[in-house]
Amino acid sequence: MSRIVHVVKDDCTSCSLCADTHPQYFRLDSDDLAETHNNGANVNNAEIPDGDIAKVQESIDDCPGECIKWKD
Repeated sequence: MSRIVHVVKDDCTSCSLCADTHPQYFRLDSDDLAETHNNGANVNNAEIPDGDIAKVQESIDDCPGECIKWKD
């Protein structure tokens, strides 16, 4: 079962840790704020397959702004 992840941009510190670690799911927008994506689609509403959920959870746990969230 996949999960959906997004970034609360108001809380983003622009550290780029998530984008540097997992560029397949995170990138910085034109304002240097993180957002999620799937190959450029599903912007800030990225679907994460089962096999990568633990990797994305690490980004959530390591985020200094605590702005990466799973959608329920």
